[in-house]
Amino acid sequence: MRRFARSILNLVAGPMMLIGILGIAHAAPTAPAGNGGSAAALTQRADPPDFGFPVPTPEPPLPPAIDRFEAPTFEVSPSGPAIAEISRTAGPDEIVSMTGIGLDQRVGFEIYAQAPTGLEGSFLTAKPLRADETAATLLLPDSLPAWSMYLVWPQRDGARGKPFAINRTEAWWLGPDNVVPTTTISLHGRNLSQSNGTSVSFVYIKPADAPGQFVTPTAVNPFRVDFKVPDLTAGSYEVWAHNGHGGRFGWSGPLTLRVLAKSPWAGQDEQVLDVKSFGATGNGTNDDTAAIEKALAAAAAKAPSTVLFPAGAYLVSAALRAPDNVRWLGAGMDSTEIRLGVNLGASMITGAGHNAQFERLTLDANGNTGSKPLLNIPSSANLRLQSVRLLAWNIPALETDASSGIYIDGSELIENGSFYGSSRQIFMTNNRFRMTGYGESVVALWGGRDFSMIGNDLANADENRDDGHGIGRFFIAQAHFGSLKNLYWEGNTSHNAAPHDCKKVDCNKGEQICFEMVGSALKDGFVTATPTSATFKELSASDKPGGADLVIVGGRGAGQRRHILGVEANTATLDRPWNVVPDRSSRFALASVASQIAVYKNRFEGRPSFSQHDSDSTAVLLYGNVYDAVVDSNQISQMRHAMMTVALVSTAGLSPYFLQYSNNMVSDSNSGLYVGTTFTDKGAEGVWGGLGNIYRKNTFDRLAYIGVEYESWSYEGADYNGTVFEGNRFRNLPYGFIDAFRLMWTYDGNFKEAPRRSSRKYNTILYRNSFDRGAAPLPRSIGFKSLQPVNTWLNIDSTWTGFASGNSGPSE
Repeated sequence: MRRFARSILNLVAGPMMLIGILGIAHAAPTAPAGNGGSAAALTQRADPPDFGFPVPTPEPPLPPAIDRFEAPTFEVSPSGPAIAEISRTAGPDEIVSMTGIGLDQRVGFEIYAQAPTGLEGSFLTAKPLRADETAATLLLPDSLPAWSMYLVWPQRDGARGKPFAINRTEAWWLGPDNVVPTTTISLHGRNLSQSNGTSVSFVYIKPADAPGQFVTPTAVNPFRVDFKVPDLTAGSYEVWAHNGHGGRFGWSGPLTLRVLAKSPWAGQDEQVLDVKSFGATGNGTNDDTAAIEKALAAAAAKAPSTVLFPAGAYLVSAALRAPDNVRWLGAGMDSTEIRLGVNLGASMITGAGHNAQFERLTLDANGNTGSKPLLNIPSSANLRLQSVRLLAWNIPALETDASSGIYIDGSELIENGSFYGSSRQIFMTNNRFRMTGYGESVVALWGGRDFSMIGNDLANADENRDDGHGIGRFFIAQAHFGSLKNLYWEGNTSHNAAPHDCKKVDCNKGEQICFEMVGSALKDGFVTATPTSATFKELSASDKPGGADLVIVGGRGAGQRRHILGVEANTATLDRPWNVVPDRSSRFALASVASQIAVYKNRFEGRPSFSQHDSDSTAVLLYGNVYDAVVDSNQISQMRHAMMTVALVSTAGLSPYFLQYSNNMVSDSNSGLYVGTTFTDKGAEGVWGGLGNIYRKNTFDRLAYIGVEYESWSYEGADYNGTVFEGNRFRNLPYGFIDAFRLMWTYDGNFKEAPRRSSRKYNTILYRNSFDRGAAPLPRSIGFKSLQPVNTWLNIDSTWTGFASGNSGPSE
């Protein structure tokens, strides 16, 4: 089917008096008649606050490299259609998916754009590809400027709704967020760079209610911008970001940066106490416990200070307590070793409550802590491990909770995984993680935030030893301690990372970036809502460190998620206003969620046995209550399922919304994309399982089984709506796109039809994808097959080539 949603470029101005090239109307503007044209005929310039877009106060002049953008404003009607949530990144000839109200086939969209050097903007209009009472999909016209911020108004029967912005800068978090001047820090978010590239972005730092300064970034990508903090006096500052598009409408912020007068570790290098001066020998034979304890006590009394461990092996026979404000400094991780020489059945090192450092040494548990972690730090502020080796074979290297500011850099952790609980501001850079004892994960986070892994390397510690393997996980998030927020991965590499022997380990594991967010329950008893609150008959505040979110999983306003700041008199105060205020038709989940996630330019490798046994080796698993996640430009190989989006039982509202998987390269794997509902043993109609999810411009080659697994399970609810597959390329595979029942448990192409009571997929868009069997065996191969009769599709120019059957795609 050929593309039909082209917008025509000829705007006819509404019937009103217009003055000047961007004239000021003497009457309220009307909708553009016709299908497109110049914004010169538009009536009234908007101000960013008209759309709820923030700007710095006072507002600085924009650098010349930022696009001109003179947006018009129109009267918004309360009776018009409204967008509740929308995917936030797309270029011309790409699709955005949205939820809202009044988004049926009568709705139209007005799109304003302005070329980077253009003095005038232009309006285009378009109809949705598909739309119903919950969701709509919109193909952006290919005549839009190649990359710009786009404003999108929904309108129907002359009534216009509030506009939303596509490609507008979104600043999510800073890391670290309390530093001294000249420190390089990172601003994380989405749409941070000009043209979604790697060269241009703008950062503006200012005091509250005072002018500030632009700073030049030192590194740029669409999800992270590095910059050096200028020479500022100590205090609190606002950080604003701009990707160069949208003019005054393109700002995002403010984020709060605390500039310190001195580093948390300041002064530690000024008083250095040599452990040998307290009687330590470092000969690997004598017990140096007493001498080290004396040195640590003396350092604590003189803190901030350093205890120096010259080259040698220091044997200890008791647990050591790390004082606050003290650095442990060796001569290098290959030169200085502190080794536990007796079986304690307890952690080797504890304490380190504030501003502790371990640098250039090895800490060796030597199998003498039982099952306890090498480092047991119940709660810490500003813990730093620099060029340290933690030898923690078959045990955790580190266990901590509710900590703030954990920095692990240039180190080697040989362990079975560490636990970080509800900690925040965690930074892991350029480390080597070597997994042992079928360890669950390098990192387990149960409710924290502000987490970053950059440039790390994951492998098994010794594949010649039975206990020298992990199960392949960099990271696992679970909902035990509440919601998680702000997580980032870039430039990490894994090797041979997956369960290797299903007789010895649960092979339903191996997800390298794993979000298992199942802390959710449907919330009944809704009474009323305001733009910033929701009231229920009964509602209590969460007692979890990460708190909880309200998610609208059905009815009016579906797809929206808001964090609960507090609860009083059964009323939840929310972190930001609803775009569509819910009513009694709305269905809610009270959930511990994971949100604001970017996984960018990593290299994930599973095991060569990916097609030989049923592990769950996966590069990225987004499972349950996951929102606003982007998985982009990763290289993935040797996986059972390369990338997975999973909704679960609808009676709990376990639903992933507004995810984007884009520009990833997958090869030599069993299956490519898994998208669906699984593990449902009951159901609730009217609860959406997936909304607004986009799979764009990914490439897949040499797949042993299925390109796209589109799975249904028993029971109603947990349905998907508005899922988009666009511009994906699949080559050398026996099965292209399979929509069937319990696909996860099929191995031989005997696909099952979904029963009447099962999860469904509505308004799935297939746009310009290609599936080519290539060198895969011809017999029994299938290009496209749907075994859920009620699912609905729109195929535009997608092709299936060379399969024994299913080369014509879905029927509409």
